[in-house]
Amino acid sequence: MSADTSLTIEHHRTPQGHHLTLAGDLDYTNAVDLETALTDLPLSEGDVLTLDLGELGFCDSTGLSTLITAQRLLAQVGGRVSVTAIDRNLARVMSITGIAHLFDAAADTPTAPGAKEA
Repeated sequence: MSADTSLTIEHHRTPQGHHLTLAGDLDYTNAVDLETALTDLPLSEGDVLTLDLGELGFCDSTGLSTLITAQRLLAQVGGRVSVTAIDRNLARVMSITGIAHLFDAAADTPTAPGAKEA
């Protein structure tokens, strides 16, 4: 019996750019799904890509590599990647691997567009 390693990706357009909510596992079996979603985004100069990781259960090295791919794609258009609702274990792995500085960590940002306004 194998564990469910599915990944769901929900996209919302925002005034600042794009918001992707990731749920499930981001690993070698499905990272290509996120890569496809990223390359399909109609990116504009200065866009912000917000990655809501609150429902992400697991992320392996391939998943981390895909997050770096997101950052590179946004950097090409003068944009940036912001991560929200990041699990402390994943935050620690990102810190240990030296990639945390590539992402804006917006801990107080709502996990869904329009979820709450300050």
